[in-house]
Amino acid sequence: MLELAIQSITLIVSLVVLASASHFAIKYIEDLIELTGLSEASMGFAVLSVMTSVPEITVAIFSVLQGTPGISVGDIMGSNVFNIGVVVGILAAGGFLKKCSTSLLTELVDILFLSSLIPLLLIIFKVASPFVGVVLILIFVFSIYKMTKKRNEATSNNRKTLVQNKSRTIMVVAKIIVGIATVILAARFVVTSASNIAILAGMPPIVVGAKIIAIGTSLPELTLDLTAVRRGRVHLAIGDAIGSNLTNITLVLGIVLLSSPFTVDITILTEIIPFVLVTTIILWRFLTKGGVSQIGGITLLLIYIVFQATLQVQA
Repeated sequence: MLELAIQSITLIVSLVVLASASHFAIKYIEDLIELTGLSEASMGFAVLSVMTSVPEITVAIFSVLQGTPGISVGDIMGSNVFNIGVVVGILAAGGFLKKCSTSLLTELVDILFLSSLIPLLLIIFKVASPFVGVVLILIFVFSIYKMTKKRNEATSNNRKTLVQNKSRTIMVVAKIIVGIATVILAARFVVTSASNIAILAGMPPIVVGAKIIAIGTSLPELTLDLTAVRRGRVHLAIGDAIGSNLTNITLVLGIVLLSSPFTVDITILTEIIPFVLVTTIILWRFLTKGGVSQIGGITLLLIYIVFQATLQVQA
């Protein structure tokens, strides 16, 4: 019991540091983007969504190195349910997303839904291979290229401002590096303590990832997006939430399958992937109608509660 308590405390502290360090890094990424003059859409999808997925990426790397890739798979799927069920759910329930739909966001959700079908195919055919990992990573590269090509334009004035603020830019980059380094260190402790808890409590590692770590690694999205909507940057927030899910399901899962394809137990995904697909479909349905209503937000939150209750029963 003492060992379990120590590992639990270590996990909680590591998650707090992980979320705080991620938010620190993202804050200065936003400053850097303002200096370069990137559009809000590009910021939300191509930059912030990738940065808010740094915890999932580092957890994936360390879980593979430790031989427990199931933690990362659970983290990926759990994070995706959290990002839409809780992050988008809270924003919508607060009335911020009533009119937020754009052609860019609709395209992102289309790609996200198609990408989310790949784990479903893994369940059906009961196979996880490096080839699938490569396909997922290529989808990520394609989506980044497609979206930034349409939105990532900096004016000559922005470039001139960037040159004039060279010293400030260097300072911002330095702070970003410090933030990311702290994220990596905290993620290392998260994986270690979570693995120990899974062993001591007899809980499948993938459930630990989906129930606990997913919340911790998704806190940057929640805190950043709440701040963004309070500043009136709704498209930044929703672009970050959708882009983070797309990054998780393509880049992060792709890394896991490419690095450790035959040690991933995909059977437990049968209990998680339905929630990933349902929340994605609901979000897609509302965005095609112009935005997510308050009722839609409450529905997403209720689905997440059911998700957690289902895993609680299994654990």
